[in-house]
Amino acid sequence: MGEIRDINKILDSLPWLCIESIGKNASLAVVFEKNDQLQIKTENIESRAEHTDSLVPFVEKISETSVGKLQKIRKFVLINGPGSFTGLRVANSMIHGLAFGLGGKVVSVSLFELFAFAWLIKKSRSKSIKSDSLHLNIVLNSRLGEYFCGLVKCEQTDKHKTGKFFPWWIDLKEPPTVKTSDEVSSWKSREHTIFCPKLTDFCWSGAFDYLNLNVNKVSFSVIAVLYQLMVTKKWHEPGEVFPLYVKNKVAQSSLERRFEPPLHIRGLSIRDISLLKQIEDQAYEFGWSEGNFLDALNEDYVAKALINNSVMVGYYFWQKVLNECHLLNFTIASERQRKGLGNWMLSQLIESVKTRSIEAIYLEVRPSNDTAISLYAKFGFSIIGRRKNYYPEKEGREDALVMKRRILN
Repeated sequence: MGEIRDINKILDSLPWLCIESIGKNASLAVVFEKNDQLQIKTENIESRAEHTDSLVPFVEKISETSVGKLQKIRKFVLINGPGSFTGLRVANSMIHGLAFGLGGKVVSVSLFELFAFAWLIKKSRSKSIKSDSLHLNIVLNSRLGEYFCGLVKCEQTDKHKTGKFFPWWIDLKEPPTVKTSDEVSSWKSREHTIFCPKLTDFCWSGAFDYLNLNVNKVSFSVIAVLYQLMVTKKWHEPGEVFPLYVKNKVAQSSLERRFEPPLHIRGLSIRDISLLKQIEDQAYEFGWSEGNFLDALNEDYVAKALINNSVMVGYYFWQKVLNECHLLNFTIASERQRKGLGNWMLSQLIESVKTRSIEAIYLEVRPSNDTAISLYAKFGFSIIGRRKNYYPEKEGREDALVMKRRILN
């Protein structure tokens, strides 16, 4: 535990396969033995498809190029979450199917443990950890203003022995929870609270050198097999391993939809500003500030949110000037774009202004924003002018196209 005590025992259990599909992308890693040395071969899949079958060719390819064929895999390392429901199902179903079919064993590890592992490696090498036992509060961005939070217990093992590269045992202490950005905003000053960056922001060279491993790409799958090599969690039968679902549901129930449709518009208020700012920053390089949102709400502009399965995924702000609607901000969260939500929200906006004696809608858009221009044109907006040097850029400024749509009641 915490050390490669018997490398021959490790070599005898190889090869291992790790499949990770917790987010937008996916990664695979095989750890195997070649000439009595550990080897890792990894594959990153930049766009994870949503069904298990799409990963099969990648699994077969990495197995063939590392150990000859998939049937040689003896053990499976599963990153069980947290993540998207689809992603967790993809990895879990494939790992379970392979392990059952090949008579293999599975070890399950969460991202909370992997980030604790990364933090401990970094701190241990700098000798900045003073305690033999500590709790780490791991905070993972779940997007759209929510965070996955998990409390991880870390204890030193065999602390009186020397020469151990990683003398720690790591365990998820209690079921993780979902918190809002407002709830975690004050946590950044807390000791041993880790707002997790990318795994590549940590230093892994010491661990790879210790195991005499040459790894040219770091992925969650690579770190998961490294974690198992260092910490040595117990292997289980595949039927004993389950996904770590932090959110209770993926969509509304039929009963909930009677009272709140899965897609609807609601009013915005000051309490929404932190989430508005987060979505804005991800959607635009030069977007509205918190002050801009606060001013717009205080000025009593029409401010609406687009809600999809109880989550804010877009919003718009407009100002009435005489009998005209001036659309000031129309945004769909970057992670939810190109799914028809912009079409739906714009259609709702147009229908709503018809009840307010509005004769025309005006807006500005960047000439470089082809997607937005196409959306507005689809709904009858036409270009009527250009404002010079309207939008900020990294270098200089960009013009704005002025678009108009007449409203016929």
